[in-house]
Amino acid sequence: MGMLFSGCSIKTMAVRTTADIFVDGSAAFEEESDLELAEHAISANLKVIEGMLKADPTNETLLTLLARSYGGYAFGFIEERYLELKDKDPKKSEYFKRRAEVFYLRGKDFALKALVQSNSSFPEALNSDFETFEAALERFGSEDVPALFWTAYNWGNWLNLNLQSPEAIAVAPKVERMMKKVLELDENYFFSGPHLFYGVYYGARPPMLGGDKAKSKTHFELALKYTERKFLMTQVLYAQYYAVQTQDEHLYGKLLKEVLDAPDTIYPEQSLITQLAKKKAQRLLAAKSKLF
Repeated sequence: MGMLFSGCSIKTMAVRTTADIFVDGSAAFEEESDLELAEHAISANLKVIEGMLKADPTNETLLTLLARSYGGYAFGFIEERYLELKDKDPKKSEYFKRRAEVFYLRGKDFALKALVQSNSSFPEALNSDFETFEAALERFGSEDVPALFWTAYNWGNWLNLNLQSPEAIAVAPKVERMMKKVLELDENYFFSGPHLFYGVYYGARPPMLGGDKAKSKTHFELALKYTERKFLMTQVLYAQYYAVQTQDEHLYGKLLKEVLDAPDTIYPEQSLITQLAKKKAQRLLAAKSKLF
C-alpha cells in the first residue's frame, strides 16, 4: 500500500493521465490551418513530451506519440525545406536533409521502444536473419498497429532520402515487411497510411530495388478510394512518386490541380494536412517543366 502512495508512483500516475490528455489534444494540432503556428507549436511540444517520458520511460502512449510527432514534423516541415532548396541552394538543402534524417530516425527509435513492450526480443530479431524476423512479427496483433506503423513510416521516409545507401538497401526488405504486417492488420490505419506507404515505396524505387509502378498505382488508388479523396496528401504523393516516374504529365497536373482547387474545409479535422498538401502541390506544379 505504501508503494501506491510513493512519490514515484504518484508522478508516474500523473504522467500517464497527462499522456492521454496530450493524445486527445493532438486533434488541435491537426485542425490548425496556420502552418507557421503549427510548426512552432509542434516543435515545442516534442521536448515537453520527451520530458514526460523521462518520468515514465516505457509509456507506450508517449513513445508512440513521439514517433508520430517526429515523423510528422520531419515530413511536413523539415524535409519540405530540403526539397524547396534542393535546386536553389544545395548546401543549405543538405542541412535540412540531414535534420530530416535525424528526426525520422528518432521517430523510428521511439516506435521501436513501444514495440519492445509487446515483444522484448524484437530488437534482437530485427537484427537477425529474415526468417527469424518474420517469425517475431507474427507475435504482434492489432493493438501493436500504431507502433508498427510509425516504426515503418519513419524508417521508410529515411530510406527514401537514402535510396542508394548500402545501409538503406540492406534494411529496406524488413521495413517493407513491417508495413505489410500493418496492412494485414488494419489497411486503413492513419488515413490508409499502409497504402500510401506502398504507393511511395513501389513508385520511388527502380525495379532492381523493388520498384513496381503497377503496384504503386494500385495502392494510391485504394488510398484515394478509402479516404474519399479528402486526405489531399494522397494526391500529392501520387503525383510526386507515380506520375513523375511514369512521366504521366496529364495525371500529374490533374492530381495537383485537384489539391489546389479543393476547399480549405474539405477535411476540417485535418486542416493542417490540407494546408501542407496545398503548399507541396504549389511547389510541385512550379517544378513541372523540370520534371517532364
